[in-house]
Amino acid sequence: MSVSRTFTASVICAMTAIGIAGCSDEGSSDQPFEGQSADQVAAKAVTATRDATSLRMAGKMSTQGHPLTVDFHVDTQKNCKGRLAMERGSADVIHTGQTTYVKGDKKFWAGAAQDSAGGDKQAEALSGRWVKVPVGDSRTTGLCDKQGFLADLDSDKSERKGMTKGDVTTVDGREAIALRKKKGSGETITMYVATEGKPYILKLDQAGGKSPGTVVFSDYDKPVKATPPPAGKVVDGTKADKSVS
Repeated sequence: MSVSRTFTASVICAMTAIGIAGCSDEGSSDQPFEGQSADQVAAKAVTATRDATSLRMAGKMSTQGHPLTVDFHVDTQKNCKGRLAMERGSADVIHTGQTTYVKGDKKFWAGAAQDSAGGDKQAEALSGRWVKVPVGDSRTTGLCDKQGFLADLDSDKSERKGMTKGDVTTVDGREAIALRKKKGSGETITMYVATEGKPYILKLDQAGGKSPGTVVFSDYDKPVKATPPPAGKVVDGTKADKSVS
């Protein structure tokens, strides 16, 4: 199992809907973004979110029927600090400079090493310890790449049809307008866009379909406090692999 593929694919799958904006509802005079269509509001939200220097993504989603919980604060310099939890275990992740550190439980490392010789021994040895992951390791490549997460937000302009403006509500105390689209198979996508300040995406909710879930976006442009674990508590991943193979 590739940690980065599981996490990134799930987040991108849930977030692909952000790029699906619409132009069917011009909105009423008592709504924010007066005179702007849902398509225009969504386009501005995508741009603002993509251009933010940092953001936090937290939520629960499902990929291929398997639940995944994520909470990551990332920036454009690939600094990040976060946690992910799935059926095959959970892990804390820190990336700073050119180094990624992962502290997973036994189930997490067993899943990550399921195709490796000595996988059970490796999982036992690494469980609950900070592991310095080798540069380019396929298990974590792209895990803390904010721009990579958001690269597909606006990739398919052919789907920019059919979203309408909904009610004004609040997300974590911030006023937001809902942009909603119903798709086939009972799937409904709702994007909540901040009405004050920059039009950041504050929440994305996907109900029904193959990948239901909710992701909340916050801490825009705030510094990511990604501090390496104490050196004495870090295990070198390359040496650990060799010692249990």
